[in-house]
Amino acid sequence: MKKNRLKSSNIIKKTALALAALFGLILLIFTIFGRPNHKLELVFLDVGQGDGTLIKTPDGRTILIDGGPDNKVLWGLGKNLPFYRRRIDFLILSHYHDDHFVGLIEIIKRYRVGTLIYSGKAPDSLLILELLKVASQYKVELKALSGQADLSFGPTCNLSLLNPIILGIKEDPNNSLVSRLDCSGRRFLLAGDNPATAEKALLMSGWPLEADIFKASHHGSNTSNSAAFLEKINPRLIIISVGADNRFGHPGSFFLERATALDIPIKRTDIEGDVKIFAK
Repeated sequence: MKKNRLKSSNIIKKTALALAALFGLILLIFTIFGRPNHKLELVFLDVGQGDGTLIKTPDGRTILIDGGPDNKVLWGLGKNLPFYRRRIDFLILSHYHDDHFVGLIEIIKRYRVGTLIYSGKAPDSLLILELLKVASQYKVELKALSGQADLSFGPTCNLSLLNPIILGIKEDPNNSLVSRLDCSGRRFLLAGDNPATAEKALLMSGWPLEADIFKASHHGSNTSNSAAFLEKINPRLIIISVGADNRFGHPGSFFLERATALDIPIKRTDIEGDVKIFAK
């Protein structure tokens, strides 16, 4: 009987030691890999003919601007986020075209999302209603932005958002929230699908547009990215999020000529896949 008790006691001790060792290993992994690395990283995801930009801030927050036309964005997140990082602090929807928001529905189901920021007055669409319904079901905070907002991610990292409708422009399905990230000494500008009319209003508004890196509006469309707008931004690099051999003819030849004339280098997701930008 004593032998059996000793044997049981030894098994319990070994099990406890094994669990303690496993817990210690898990804790070590999270300590090393789970803490912020204090570096800024942007990934312009290859989502096909659409937009999806992942931002990892130096203080450890995760932001996604737009979610592409389908669930391909999930593969991009899987490649560019560690397995244990299952939270997205902010989803920002620039506007209501399918190629910018459909992927967000499944993201909300699979990730813990903090806040969804979108422009007010959503159109009557079954997919958009589904997005808002799923967000409500999963307890995502909803913020309709009709003006301006600023999000702070530490003393040297700020994301400014602007709904150009406050500038008095006419209603247009392409009107989009503008996102300007000033972080770790680098400036990024993303303007959704904003057309030339919105660009003109932005130029007249005095809102700071200068940026080191500009994600081309409307996938490099000729009807956006005016010469005056590009000159004001004065970027050192343009990123074009676009699908290969798309039926819209993006990026437009006139836009490419404008960028060439201004001697601005270009990177394209249809050619390079995910485009990654790092900053300390």
